[in-house]
Amino acid sequence: MHTSDHHTLTFLRFCAGLLLLVVLAGCASTRNGQQLAAPDSPVIVRFGGQSYTIADFEQRLQRDIGPVVADLVAQGQTREQIEQLANEANVRVTIFDRMIQDLLLLDYARRNGIGADPTAVDAAVLPMFSPGVDGPLTPMTARREQVAREQVVFEVIARNTRADMVKARHILVADENAAKQVLADLVAGADFATLARERSQDTASAAKGGELDWSPRGQFAPEFEEVAFSAPLNTPTSVQSQFGWHVVEVLAREANRPFESFEQLRASSNAQVFYEQSFTPWYEELRRQAENSGMLELAPGFDPNSVPLPFPPEGGTR
Repeated sequence: MHTSDHHTLTFLRFCAGLLLLVVLAGCASTRNGQQLAAPDSPVIVRFGGQSYTIADFEQRLQRDIGPVVADLVAQGQTREQIEQLANEANVRVTIFDRMIQDLLLLDYARRNGIGADPTAVDAAVLPMFSPGVDGPLTPMTARREQVAREQVVFEVIARNTRADMVKARHILVADENAAKQVLADLVAGADFATLARERSQDTASAAKGGELDWSPRGQFAPEFEEVAFSAPLNTPTSVQSQFGWHVVEVLAREANRPFESFEQLRASSNAQVFYEQSFTPWYEELRRQAENSGMLELAPGFDPNSVPLPFPPEGGTR
């Protein structure tokens, strides 16, 4: 693949990725920690007493796709080609919708007492500013605020994305005879956690007595999952999968359980499905209520595609 083709594909993937949860772009265009837009810029959104302008949207475009656009220009793509790619992917409309979504989710977080974890914020930000490391041009305080907002938005998404989940524990052994022996020992009164630590070949779960975290559908081998979502609770049974023989005990099952964290959601094999089936309807209702109440107002006739892409200055560098 030629370099220019690679960067075109990168841009297309980025544009498509804006629609996907797993690569959700950074957080909201809010007044917190941001420079106010030019006062003469037309207002395109009013929310919660604040006005957001075309200049705010231009800042969001620059942040989300400015570096990618600059890369394409540096690789020889014409402005017309880049415009065509952006239009085909509907990227400006998507970013505008994300801008509104972030405003709504941050407000929801404020009203429901959802905040960022300062330790996690430090872990994400401080390495960027370590001696000898080229950090972002953004000052540390502004970067901390952006990361904190990202964490809050991700937390709201996780809490409002749901799936059928199971909590189980297992002991992974090499063959059927070993599984039968584990079952016999359990019937005789052996402790499951002790046997898991002693015999399970799944070292990660063995250290926790065989316990697995709450897991949505799609996370396990098909044979294991069939047992996990159908076997009686607290009744050890055995099943073979591609990994070996499992002695499985289902501890709990819950329909439409919210995800505990964004990382749990991101790691899910069916993250996009769960997002579309549960978070998207929830968010659409949240937005509908905000618009009906007058809390969210959009400028009539505003077309995000009328705002120029964030091209680098002619003859300049990034």
